[in-house]
Amino acid sequence: MIEPTVRHIYSLLQSQQYDAVEKITNGIRLSAADIEEAISEYGYRLAPYPDSVELDIVEVTGIMPREWSVVAPIFTVEEGLSDLSIELSVVENGQEIYRSELDNIRVR
Repeated sequence: MIEPTVRHIYSLLQSQQYDAVEKITNGIRLSAADIEEAISEYGYRLAPYPDSVELDIVEVTGIMPREWSVVAPIFTVEEGLSDLSIELSVVENGQEIYRSELDNIRVR
């Protein structure tokens, strides 16, 4: 359920629903204003995810519930695969969309 969670958060970013991203991630690390600033400063429009996307997923060991650190690429209309990425902490919660925190939006 990691990929559906990432795709859901990414689709909210892509459609500029920054308040919804803050709500789903509880605004723990990035507020809606922080998210909007990071994306608008980059200067390109986010494109929808392709059918296949490669996520960098690392499981955090020794804790329950299970948790993963995920780095997900961003695609832009102008560039295609961008050098911008989102970093998430994703925690198993028995739901289709896992509990998540948006840790960072950065150039890789």
